[in-house]
Amino acid sequence: MQEYISAIDIGTTKICVLTAQVTYDGLGQLSLRLLGEGVAPSRGIRRGVVVDVPEATAAVGEAIQKCEQDAGRPILSAYVGIAGSHIGTRNSRGVSPVDRRSGVTSADMQRALEGARAVVLPENQAVIHTLARTWTVDGETEVQQPIGMNAHRLEVDAHIVTGSNTAIHNLVQCVGAHGIDVDELVLEPLAANEAVLRPEERRMGVAVVDMGGGTSDLALFIDNALAHTAILDMGGNHLTNDVAVGLRCPFETAEEIKLRYGSLLPERIAPDETVWASVFGEKAERSFSRRFICDVLEARAAEMIETLADKLAENGWIDRLPAGVVLTGGCSQLPGFAELGRSTLGMPVRVGAAQSSLPIAGLTRTLLTPSYATSVGLLLWGLHEDARSVHQRYEADHGNSSKQKWMGAAARWLKALLPDRD
Repeated sequence: MQEYISAIDIGTTKICVLTAQVTYDGLGQLSLRLLGEGVAPSRGIRRGVVVDVPEATAAVGEAIQKCEQDAGRPILSAYVGIAGSHIGTRNSRGVSPVDRRSGVTSADMQRALEGARAVVLPENQAVIHTLARTWTVDGETEVQQPIGMNAHRLEVDAHIVTGSNTAIHNLVQCVGAHGIDVDELVLEPLAANEAVLRPEERRMGVAVVDMGGGTSDLALFIDNALAHTAILDMGGNHLTNDVAVGLRCPFETAEEIKLRYGSLLPERIAPDETVWASVFGEKAERSFSRRFICDVLEARAAEMIETLADKLAENGWIDRLPAGVVLTGGCSQLPGFAELGRSTLGMPVRVGAAQSSLPIAGLTRTLLTPSYATSVGLLLWGLHEDARSVHQRYEADHGNSSKQKWMGAAARWLKALLPDRD
């Protein structure tokens, strides 16, 4: 079990590094205590992908240094978020024989996942995740947790997430240059799900959309399992760019205007309300109608929601999400996104952020906002992986009795921390 867990979220607009200490109480419950955080503006990143390694490496280093100074200790390894248009997904199946005397073990599950992972990929693609959707035990389908079941044959319906070797290498290089090992690359919407989704939403069927600066990352969960992922080529920078073009002002000015005065509900803005901004070619600031600015933002946001609707309509996903859509990420904080989503999609839509009830002590108010959902989620992902390794060691030390596997502290950790993940 790791004593410390760290997370590095490398986004298009910012880089966030968090480090926390693993703690446990007398009942065997694992949790985290936040020790430090470091945030720096992104450089050398475009649409979630490293495009300038030296610049990105330097920016990552700034965030790491701030976090290490805040925590008072070095970071040796970290869970690193990954996204971008290079991400691909597919479904696959794997099979493993089972010793009926011992029942299904975590080793059997791992062998089945390794079988599913053995897919033919394009030359420049590599597997990032092999995630179980459902299990089949001796022909009994849609099993969520097969451990301990008596069987001869175990099958898994898995979701494979792949990425460009080049993009993966560049990302790892930016982190490794600072002497930090990558514990695991984690698809960012999967990390965000850890922080913002409620268990009942995952059971019923829900989509989480992590709206970043360059891309929006979609993950669908049905019956407690990941059903589908996709990367949408749209994000907060598209909104900012529209304002910059409409006002003929610098991108940085447009971003400030968007954050201070932006809304996707222009009908609620007084017609005579004005905003002053510096524009190209003029020394003095000019005044603009705030409603005009919000009209521009609403038009682009409506296009983004319609693109999301088209993606959800593929393969009938939109009819399988009674819990609707949870928007998160910095872009989702623009006032009116949830209302626009509900009116366009015709389903529940809310804006999600990490909750103070999560097993992480010391989260600041800033970290409890949608902008940092992925960062906090990466810590939670690491905590769950820690719990899983504890369970595997417990299983190895205590033999193959399926009844005894779940009676110790490791079982309580696993059941408490992994109720909704395979």
